[in-house]
Amino acid sequence: MQKLQKNQFALALVGFTFSWNFFPPNMMASFFPDAQSYSSANELLLALTALLFLAAFLIRRPAAHFIDHHRFGSLCLTLSGIGGYGLMLTGLAEKAPSLLLASTLLLSLSYVALMLCWAVALARLDMHQTMLLLFSSSIGYALLTLGNFLPMTGQRLICGLSTALSGVCWYCLRVNRSKQSPSYSFDLSALAHAPFALLGLLAVLLIGGRMMTGLFFNLSNNISFGELFVRCACIAAVMSFCIASLARGDSVEQGYRNAWIPATGLFLLGNMMAIGLQGPASAIGVSMAHGALNCFEVIFYLVMLQFVKNDRVSPVMVMGLGMILLKVLPIAMQRIVFPQLMMLFGLSSTDVVPAVILMTMVMVVSVLTFANHRATITEPGASSSANESASSGNPTAGRSDFGEACKALADAAGLSARETEIMILLARGNSQKHISEVLFLALGTVQWYAKTIYRKLGVHSKQELINLVNAQETAQRTL
Repeated sequence: MQKLQKNQFALALVGFTFSWNFFPPNMMASFFPDAQSYSSANELLLALTALLFLAAFLIRRPAAHFIDHHRFGSLCLTLSGIGGYGLMLTGLAEKAPSLLLASTLLLSLSYVALMLCWAVALARLDMHQTMLLLFSSSIGYALLTLGNFLPMTGQRLICGLSTALSGVCWYCLRVNRSKQSPSYSFDLSALAHAPFALLGLLAVLLIGGRMMTGLFFNLSNNISFGELFVRCACIAAVMSFCIASLARGDSVEQGYRNAWIPATGLFLLGNMMAIGLQGPASAIGVSMAHGALNCFEVIFYLVMLQFVKNDRVSPVMVMGLGMILLKVLPIAMQRIVFPQLMMLFGLSSTDVVPAVILMTMVMVVSVLTFANHRATITEPGASSSANESASSGNPTAGRSDFGEACKALADAAGLSARETEIMILLARGNSQKHISEVLFLALGTVQWYAKTIYRKLGVHSKQELINLVNAQETAQRTL
């Protein structure tokens, strides 16, 4: 994995920050003041974006080859959005269906190309830097959203140049400029080891959460600066906490927890305020929930990229499919489906309370499940308590020399931090399936790590690993 220098990281941060901008609805409305035209443009834009991501998924191998070997061509695709905004600025797109199709196609093409280019680049970075880049860029995106209160000219300038600026930064970064491209699997069977439980939970949260915020926001189209500021402050607070954690040297799993738990708390608090209070307090609650959803999107990117890195699966294949399910679909539900349902059935804010309560219950269950998984993890080098020994029957629990023996073997064999963590769990007698569950890794990923660990340590099974650790403990006691 590559590691960026400070100037490269700053360039990547600027570029990825502008990649978050996904056609704000107020911006689209400014180009199409007629409600019917705006609705058609919005639906067409989302449909084309989904189709292009699907096309990238289907032709994943040629698409990945094109991004790797035709960088200037890829840059031109990311710049095509300027043409789309240009057509809209002329006002012709509203009058001619063919020009409307052309403008939305150019906008969709630029966004899809941009996200796939960044997926390929980020897949080759160190995971710690990837997390830092995602956390930092989300704060930058939060600040960019405050541009919604600029004059319309300023808003259009930001939106029109976002993908272009991001694409230029990607092109200048040249993370994936190498003589030999990484070996990725393009086989659909590689997706069988994806962390479906976590991704499914994220899909429920993003779709349901956007449903809730979409319903409330569309009851009042005028969002105040205070509400938007609360949303941005929530994103910045959670992500700053995550960045501080990374600066302390916390593990990747700790980084997940630092993003997941505060975002969940904000979402729950926001829901309670939205359904239990009235007036400005209710609007602030919705803003808090919306900010939490942006944090969940960061977790989605992290899960996807870690799956790509660990299982060596094509980033074009993973992100192409993932963006449809966890980005385009939730936004379509928020902007199109549920607002139309509200209008069709004449619903008000009180009518959506059951849906909000349901989402809150899902959040509570998900947090308890997540916390239960995390509680079963034994940190590398940490001693186990007597209660663990009594409840689990684990013969390694309570042995003070166990962690030292594992660390000595890991250092001698040159194991990475992740390999050391999994080695300790294996040496404690845990099954690979259990390890995959508590570490939120695919079973295939744990199996791959186990083979690597056995090879480096010169053993062939878990029992031989346990025997090796026992022998190392005995040797340490005799010294």
